[in-house]
Amino acid sequence: MNHIRNTWLAFKILLKERPSLVISTGAAVAVPFFYGGKLLGAKLIYLEVYDRIDAATLTGRLLYPITDKFLVQWEEQKRFYHKGEFWGQAL
Repeated sequence: MNHIRNTWLAFKILLKERPSLVISTGAAVAVPFFYGGKLLGAKLIYLEVYDRIDAATLTGRLLYPITDKFLVQWEEQKRFYHKGEFWGQAL
């Protein structure tokens, strides 16, 4: 139910604001904002979470194929996201 509510909210905000860039560090709510943003032609930047180096996150896996820039905070995360760019830790 939350996914449906979040999707409606995302499209409502995206249609009103018409952003040229969408940036997120994760959480499931990012998914409808990214897919909606992609449909509207926005550039997408995703920063994979800092605390997950042993596996890819669900949000990361869902957004990786559509992002314009996918950033990782650990070199080890590139095992899961080969095209990800290592930018170091955001402390």
